[in-house]
Amino acid sequence: MTALADNSSEQLVRFSRRSMAAVLLIVTGTGAMALSMTLWPEGPASRFMETAGWVYPIAIVLLGAALRATLRGKSWDPRSPEAKAVLNDELRQDSMNRSSRAALIAVLVAQLPLALLFGTLLQATAIRTALAMAEATITLAMATFIALFLFLDRE
Repeated sequence: MTALADNSSEQLVRFSRRSMAAVLLIVTGTGAMALSMTLWPEGPASRFMETAGWVYPIAIVLLGAALRATLRGKSWDPRSPEAKAVLNDELRQDSMNRSSRAALIAVLVAQLPLALLFGTLLQATAIRTALAMAEATITLAMATFIALFLFLDRE
């Protein structure tokens, strides 16, 4: 019975890591798309979202379904003992804490270069500059947190 439980726990750990990698792809893709649409409103990203904006949510749903299929019939129940063991693991919690601190530092350090990039080099309007700064900051924070978490929480 313990071999089955270990296999189940390992399967849930792999599912959790794959899910975080998928979230990293979604965050970077959405951030890049939003930043592109802000900086170049008449560019190809804006035209794509005007004509085929429905593709992106469907791609996310398909990615979620593909991730769910990796469980091979087992359900992800956060109340199950295996899921609680995976989510409450001390090393995992430590990795999350270290990743969040590093992401905060990365975002704070990046503010001046982002301001110089968007404010002076691109010569955009104030509203467009502020929006680009916000999008870049949010994307950088989330992507840094998830990437560092995946790096620090590796097996």
